[in-house]
Amino acid sequence: MHKQLEALALPVLGISPQSEDSHARFSAQHNLPFPLLVDTDKTVIKAYDVNGPFGLGVRRVTYLIGRGRIVLDAVQADFRVTDHLKFLEAFIAKRSVEN
Repeated sequence: MHKQLEALALPVLGISPQSEDSHARFSAQHNLPFPLLVDTDKTVIKAYDVNGPFGLGVRRVTYLIGRGRIVLDAVQADFRVTDHLKFLEAFIAKRSVEN
């Protein structure tokens, strides 16, 4: 999936409030091919309104962000990883047809 997004010149980033050390361990454990950004004060999390219920945790959302930093589409699927994947697969298929 990541290679397909790269082929379309679409960068992938992860953002969460955990520490840099936590991100490094998680990234190594899951062999992530993209960077994880630290948002310990939840500035980005609050800006995108993805703070968890009662401020606990973080909602899992996949955003497609276009030129000018405009959100083109999004899916909030929390721990339903297959929903995130289906969302991205549909976007890749649509983008491939357009090109």
